[in-house]
Amino acid sequence: MNELVYLKNDEAVCDSLQVAERFEKRHADVIRAIENLIKNDSTQNCVQCFKQSFYKDETGKKNKMYLMNRDGFTFLVMGFTGNKANEWKWQYIKAFNQMENIIREKSTQTWIETRAA
Repeated sequence: MNELVYLKNDEAVCDSLQVAERFEKRHADVIRAIENLIKNDSTQNCVQCFKQSFYKDETGKKNKMYLMNRDGFTFLVMGFTGNKANEWKWQYIKAFNQMENIIREKSTQTWIETRAA
């Protein structure tokens, strides 16, 4: 999947695999960071931001990953540092903005009428 942000159940999300790849981190380390955020979040906001999911690797083995919305992504990568990390943060922010604009557009009457025609 080449897109940084995509639609899942009408919500703009990205996933832990992409974050690991783009920020040049081991996926296991990203998973651990997400699970630590969830475990240590006394507000329980993280539960709404991260959804456990699965993917199959090239051998067909089922592996854990997390889907995250904009807030989850922001909370996770807030601690990532360096110029390259900052560049990726801005690219993700732009991608979330674009996807959220598409979601908003889909709920307009013009879009609904165009699709009906």
